Amino acid sequence: RCLACQQSKTDDSAPSTSLNFITVIASRRLKRRDFIGPPERPSYIKLETIRPSHARTLCFTEHSFDMLRLLSLRSLAPRHRQARFFSAPVITNVPEHKIDLPAISLLGPPQTTLNFDDATNAFRSRSTYQLIRAAVVFRMCRSKTLVKYSNALLRQSYAILGASVTDRVLRGTFFGHFCGGIDAIEMQPVIHELSENGLGAILDYAAEGEEYDPAPMDGGILQTDISARTYDYTSEFKCDTNVSISLQSIADAGNQDGFAAVKITALGDFQLLKRMSSIIMETHRLFHALESPNLSQVKAEYLEKTIDFKTLRQGFKNALATISEEDIVELFNQMDGPSQDGHIDYLDWLSFVNPTDLTMGPLTQFLQVEPLSPAEIIQSNNMLARLDILASAADKHNVGLMVDAEQSYIQPCIDYLVLNLQRKYNTRDKPAPVIFNTFQCYLKDSPLRIRIDLERSRREGFRFAAKLVRGAYMIQERKRARDMAYSDPIYDTIEETHGNYNAMVELLLENHQHGAAFMVASHNEDSVKLTTQRMRDLGIAKKHGGIYFGQLRGMCDHVSYSLGHGGYHVFKYVPYGPIKEVIPYLVRRAEENASLFEGDGARKEAAMLTKEIQRRLLGQA
Repeated sequence: RCLACQQSKTDDSAPSTSLNFITVIASRRLKRRDFIGPPERPSYIKLETIRPSHARTLCFTEHSFDMLRLLSLRSLAPRHRQARFFSAPVITNVPEHKIDLPAISLLGPPQTTLNFDDATNAFRSRSTYQLIRAAVVFRMCRSKTLVKYSNALLRQSYAILGASVTDRVLRGTFFGHFCGGIDAIEMQPVIHELSENGLGAILDYAAEGEEYDPAPMDGGILQTDISARTYDYTSEFKCDTNVSISLQSIADAGNQDGFAAVKITALGDFQLLKRMSSIIMETHRLFHALESPNLSQVKAEYLEKTIDFKTLRQGFKNALATISEEDIVELFNQMDGPSQDGHIDYLDWLSFVNPTDLTMGPLTQFLQVEPLSPAEIIQSNNMLARLDILASAADKHNVGLMVDAEQSYIQPCIDYLVLNLQRKYNTRDKPAPVIFNTFQCYLKDSPLRIRIDLERSRREGFRFAAKLVRGAYMIQERKRARDMAYSDPIYDTIEETHGNYNAMVELLLENHQHGAAFMVASHNEDSVKLTTQRMRDLGIAKKHGGIYFGQLRGMCDHVSYSLGHGGYHVFKYVPYGPIKEVIPYLVRRAEENASLFEGDGARKEAAMLTKEIQRRLLGQA
């Protein structure tokens, strides 16, 4: 099948063809629009069709082209100037319809070592326009006044200048820099460019409504005060609509061998998640209380404590519960699980919780919280069904489904829902896990939760899969802790958060041999360098070792592209949606960049952009 004319032929009497030079052509199929010249005799190939790929089979006929001429090397883009060309003498009377060319790379040999300080290499695939746009956006983000009033300014622009002008300005700045496009079709060039540089995409439909009204969230915090979105529950119908949108993201990601992201608050009521989390936390408390006469004192660590039959029976006795000895024996055997080792540990205990209504059989009477009402159970089942629809679609399309972390006081429910999906879809017979949970490492309980899930996956035979982030709800979490007089769930200093993040990376790398897969979703160079160094030490493959890297599109590009050029499995988070409806996301990115400019990482990236722009404009080597 000819890649140039798109026709299948078996005729061996192809016309005579003459050519002086053969070069590497695009990995995608060439079409008429890729050539310059009259339809009957196109002679030049457009430069943008030259890609870092292997040679392809071309058909030389009278209706495609007689001679392939390459424009002068000077006219090539900077990233193509290291191209190596295969030269051939004039060929005449070609007996076959096809000519097979050797595989040649246009970008030269792949990197063997990472260097995040080399601006030329990091940005070699980016056009000068893209670099200038990035520098302008970063400069705008440094203006605190502009960022503070960005939402109001955009509203005024839409009202005065209109959608056409405002959208054009946004495309040339924030939207073009941070987002992939308005829909899946418009995203294709972005995804294609990422793919050519060894990067994948995490797709997320980021539309949040035409009017962005930062109404107070739970705890009196504005949505603008956090760097991640929390969905407002309006109706079950709206949740079903969000499922349809996420299904489209999954289908689009499946065409690119990537990931899709989803938030549980898009699929169910936030207040229901709080209720379910409070019940789950009450089951935790009850587990730790069984040795205490009053069933209230918290004792040992989750993974260290076990309950034997005597302790369980004594717990019922201390609570003056009316339950027979036979029923206690039956309950204990059920909770002891497959091991039947005579002890109930924390994982056995949690496995006994009914996933539908969060009851625990005879133990439900000891939970000091109201059980779910019939209406709440219906909502819960609907939410579970929506999640399973998305998980099934991700499994079908070979897409990783990343369930985002949210506020700590609804996270117990999110963890529980994700766990049930991982049991079903992250089986060890699959080449890669499907369902990824997310752990925010600024939370003090994150090390324990990760260890519990690792042990649970090992014991139950499914694959642990997670995304590690630092966290996005600090202002809201700390205000709520102060207002409700409970201990702050977040580490006191950023240094403690960095230390915990790196420690969790080490822990998961050490568990790699047990099937643990995870994404280092970080803009922190030190964490990325630590991960790559430990991967080398442990002999973990760059591309197929189950270790991924992730950064937001438009941020930390010098790290992402260096990783991609170096052969690592790296992804860019690519939001998309109608421009006006993505404004809330753009506002948060502007605010996040403004805060990041207080650190060394963003300053370094801005300096590298400036250096590379100057080098290109001045024609320096």
